[in-house]
Amino acid sequence: MKIESRTHIKVKGLNQERALNNIIKKVEIYNYNKEEHNISTFEVHFKDRKIIKKLLQEQGLEVVSISHKGILSKLKNLLYCYGIIIGLVVISLFYTLQYSFIWKFEVWGVEEKSEQANIIDFTKKSLESRFKFSIDTDEIEIKLKDNFEQISSVSVAIVGQSMIININEAILPNEMQGEFEPIKSDYDGIITKINLIQGTLNVKEGDIVRQGDILVFPYIIDSQGQERKVEPKAEIYADVWYSTQSKHYDYRIETKRTGQIITNSEVLLFGLSIYQNTHEIQFDKYEKEEYTQDLISNNLLPFKLKKTIYYEIEIIEINEPFDQKKDEIIQKAREKTLIFLQENEIIINESYSLKEDMGCWTINYVITTNKNIANR
Repeated sequence: MKIESRTHIKVKGLNQERALNNIIKKVEIYNYNKEEHNISTFEVHFKDRKIIKKLLQEQGLEVVSISHKGILSKLKNLLYCYGIIIGLVVISLFYTLQYSFIWKFEVWGVEEKSEQANIIDFTKKSLESRFKFSIDTDEIEIKLKDNFEQISSVSVAIVGQSMIININEAILPNEMQGEFEPIKSDYDGIITKINLIQGTLNVKEGDIVRQGDILVFPYIIDSQGQERKVEPKAEIYADVWYSTQSKHYDYRIETKRTGQIITNSEVLLFGLSIYQNTHEIQFDKYEKEEYTQDLISNNLLPFKLKKTIYYEIEIIEINEPFDQKKDEIIQKAREKTLIFLQENEIIINESYSLKEDMGCWTINYVITTNKNIANR
């Protein structure tokens, strides 16, 4: 094995002698050999392996092949291989270590997010350690059932790095479920028909109600003149209005994506960039979007992938006088309003109004329906 490390290079191109004479002013060249009229080989010191590529490119010579000889190059390759092996071993050890701990908690059988959060918070505080093999799931089940009245039964299981808390909720008495709440209106409208089933009315036909107004109180007055709590029930129909506003410009400028994109990627570790794959942005006009996602889902080695996407755009001038597109514009305003209607809702009236100001048209579209506003 050579003690002195050198880099062997084969190049191709014209006027090689002149180019190499320019290069030799900055880098020492050894064992020059011209194999063909436009192909030659030579050697440089291993330490000059990077600068020689740049110098050859500046002189217009093509690098056909490049190889390294000597102890330094062998040592570099060896260190690189061992570095990969050591890195894999370290990552495996980290993964094995963090796999032995609980990192995620899930609550099944409870719909309320706030209640899920309370159960998870209580469970975390009840754990002396998150080391999986020291956790007594039976003990956690007992603590949960003792501290939450709404839990009828509970099972706790450890799956992978997650603790799954599966709950069956107890059925509470009606009074505890808060059924004795008044019926309130979810809409603005004019009441057209009332059919009281149970409770005490707070409105009459012809009244205008706003969203949140009480329609039926949750009580009745019995034969003794006493107030008695009941679950309010009623059918109360009202004319309800849905309205939206749309705008149309006779002349406008819009941007449109051409479909050409450039994506730059970057790998981060602890917020520091350890790898980049970037391209020159050649678009005159573009929009940029960025997002970051985890490459490894653990807290010990937080590798993240950051992507920046550049979308080429073009500027478009649009000239659409309202009179030429009137029917289409009004139809779009109608469709925009229909979105707010529920399935099978009956329309009893529709109307719209137009307002123009300096080439800007405002369309107010109104749809009137009649519906039961006492649904709970």
